[in-house]
Amino acid sequence: MPLGFNRVLGDPTTPAATRPHRVAIAAWPTMVKDPRTETLDALLGHLASAGYEGLEFAPGSFMRYFPGDSAAAVAKKARGPVEKAGLKVFGATLHLGDAALRKLHWIDGVVDDMKLIQDLGGEFASFQYEIHPDYYNTGGAYREDEEYLKWCAETVATLREKAWGLGMNFYLEVHVDRITEDPAALCRILEMASCEINGDLSHFLFRGFTKGKHVKKVLDHMGHTHVRMARFYGDLSAAVDDPKADWEAKGATWGLFQLMKGGLAGGLSSRTISGETGPMHLVKNALAQDATLVPLYRAMARYADAAAQGIAMKVDEPGDLKPWG
Repeated sequence: MPLGFNRVLGDPTTPAATRPHRVAIAAWPTMVKDPRTETLDALLGHLASAGYEGLEFAPGSFMRYFPGDSAAAVAKKARGPVEKAGLKVFGATLHLGDAALRKLHWIDGVVDDMKLIQDLGGEFASFQYEIHPDYYNTGGAYREDEEYLKWCAETVATLREKAWGLGMNFYLEVHVDRITEDPAALCRILEMASCEINGDLSHFLFRGFTKGKHVKKVLDHMGHTHVRMARFYGDLSAAVDDPKADWEAKGATWGLFQLMKGGLAGGLSSRTISGETGPMHLVKNALAQDATLVPLYRAMARYADAAAQGIAMKVDEPGDLKPWG
């Protein structure tokens, strides 16, 4: 889709088409009690040694390391250590509750949050937009509520314009219990308020949403991604103990890569692949799993790099691309 006011992020001194995709980590590690996350230095050391290039963190993700400080103070204090470790905050995800969106002047606080992401060095804001509680667990019934979909689209348009007004990229994240959970409803919202999607495709894969016109349209709008292993009709967050063997057996790593190909076509405007294993379901050691998946994220980045330059990499069998050698 046309980028609109989203920009191709990355090194501005190189042509947009050749700016490489970067591998980042989403904010969940700060929620884990572990020696590797006990201090900010420990966390940053772990991330750098695991091969990540950056972070998708808002100030709130750093708050545990600066007790008593305001979000504004944390944003100023955290940026230096992050960059000293050779990393960068690429952007962040913000969460929007339905009730909060119905309050007077709700947008003012969201704009303040986006500015704090910029203080950390971030260039994009990705939004998880909660579905109305009446539509939780209804199998996408909200797709038939045109009045509600129009209200959602108006809100998305407001968020999009405010992000663009700050010079930031805007993404709407695919996620269960959000206005993006049903592909058909999401496509109707995109008709009224076109924007780029953060394709957290695990939320489609584990429910078996892998094809059809609505899934294709969502993939065509994908400009950013969160990557979590999920099993077809299985776990939203799946454990992969041996990623290399799993890839060769066409397991979770392979299945997600195949679905991702449609979204990576043309490259991602965020130029960011964010790992997001998370301590969920059967994943016992999320920090270790996400680190072992960095080669997969790099393979996705290579595929997207080629796609951004109009080169179609052939990855039809596991032997065509070997992330772990």
